[in-house]
Amino acid sequence: MDFKFVRQWLESMGIENNLQGLSLVIGVTIILVASYITYTIARWVFDHAIERALRKAPERWYRALVDSGFFKRCANLAPVVIINSFIPVLFTGDFESWQSPLQTAVGIYLTWVITSILTSIANFVSIAYDYTPKTRDVPITGVIQVVKLVLVLMAIIITVAIIMNKSPMYLLSGFGAMTAILMVVFKDTLMGFVAGVQLATNRMVAIGDWIELPDHNVDGTIQEVGLITLKVENWDKTIVYLPTYVLIHQSFKNWQGMIETGGRRMKRSLMIDLDSSKLLSDDELEKVVDTYFGKSVDEWLKENDLEKPVSNLTAFRIFADGYLKNHPKVHEDLTCMARLMQPTAAGIPLEIYAFSKETAWTKYEAIQSSIVEHLYSVLPEFGLRHYQYLNNQNAFSKNEEGAYCKYNP
Repeated sequence: MDFKFVRQWLESMGIENNLQGLSLVIGVTIILVASYITYTIARWVFDHAIERALRKAPERWYRALVDSGFFKRCANLAPVVIINSFIPVLFTGDFESWQSPLQTAVGIYLTWVITSILTSIANFVSIAYDYTPKTRDVPITGVIQVVKLVLVLMAIIITVAIIMNKSPMYLLSGFGAMTAILMVVFKDTLMGFVAGVQLATNRMVAIGDWIELPDHNVDGTIQEVGLITLKVENWDKTIVYLPTYVLIHQSFKNWQGMIETGGRRMKRSLMIDLDSSKLLSDDELEKVVDTYFGKSVDEWLKENDLEKPVSNLTAFRIFADGYLKNHPKVHEDLTCMARLMQPTAAGIPLEIYAFSKETAWTKYEAIQSSIVEHLYSVLPEFGLRHYQYLNNQNAFSKNEEGAYCKYNP
């Protein structure tokens, strides 16, 4: 097809001045309109005919193709073909020298259209993968980003090759000399990619995991694992972006094992005043055992492998241990005990070590607090006192000399 009819039409209209230029402008206008129409038809075909054909495919594949923009980007190929075909026909005579730069521009545009299609395929793989159950344990965001980066670098090399009218292999031959510079420029990218591979291979973290890095003020759940950055939402709703390689170079705590086990550790200590510890008399022991254990003294002593005399501290420790093991919210399949720790200047700690069945923060704290509160409230029934500094019962004398007064034992 040529555009001689345009010149003939202009001559019939009596236009003779700058005839070649006017015919070129009209021809270009016709080609642009034809390209737009071709693009519209291609979009319609992709949006209707192909989409209808794919609706019988699995939902994840259909949605991934639509959401990735694959159809829209493929439609961009149609006008490129039209424009490239008519450049030699339109630009002739005085405008023949325009053919080479215009074909170069079309070649560059075609390169980036193809690159956009390939990146949409990468997006398609990523979106389709998000529908699989493995997406949380093995995120591929970093791999997809590396693929896109490689595609863009290849497009840049091809673009430069088209502009220089050289083979891409000519440019790649000097690529080795630039390796050192590229490693410096893309240091974080390369380190992030290696870290992402290690994280995915070793299953170190996954989206939704609760991690803790005190050095970076990180204490929350992972929202995204990217090529260069790791997105974490802290419990105070702040967002932290970390270099991915930080998880490889520094130690961190992953709480996901606790959540999957279904038990969250409770480790609290009750500080007991050692001065309140004493041996229980027979009457006192019988009263304590009958009230809090519902057994005879002999049966209780035999069950706990004890002999008289028994201290009130021993009786309270056994009570606390039994209270934990019989608590409905304490995990019975995990470690559960009440133990006395090394005495300190602040008294002797009775440590509660058990696992709550609830792992959610608010519920866990409520269970832990209720256990400690109950044990503190029962403490005086065993003749024990909790320890605290400057206890009003024995640290201040009742005189008018002020707060800083002589200690009354």
